[in-house]
Amino acid sequence: MKIYIACPISKYVRQGFPDDFVTLMESVYQICLEYSENVYFPLKKEAFGQNKSAGSGEICTPIDFNEVSKADVIVAIPEISMGVSVEIGWASCQKKHILIFIDSAYHQSELIRYIDTITPTKKILINSQNGYGDVSDYILFELKKYLDKIMEI
Repeated sequence: MKIYIACPISKYVRQGFPDDFVTLMESVYQICLEYSENVYFPLKKEAFGQNKSAGSGEICTPIDFNEVSKADVIVAIPEISMGVSVEIGWASCQKKHILIFIDSAYHQSELIRYIDTITPTKKILINSQNGYGDVSDYILFELKKYLDKIMEI
């Protein structure tokens, strides 16, 4: 099984990465590695925004598309990221299994909110209005539960 982790990058490269977001995403990555040796995490590849050449659109767009195409499962924390929305779109067109953490702190497109009408999707509602510290344990619990279930399929 191959897992692709989609989360905002550009926003945090511009604003700075909050510690609780970095901690959460590192934990998500580690949990995914417990279920598969084949995990693609663009944020890690781009060294959390430090590797500017790896993060340029010209380079990362075709790579990310190819990695989504090879993935069996997409784990997405979209916030309001247009990039994550594109990755979710690529995945849905290919009927990939998607786990989306829909955050009430951000307005989600109706197309994201109802993606489960066209591809196997599990939506988990969260609220990161006070940061990810309050919801990290819940996100990680739901991620493990989802991956346990996917492994049974």
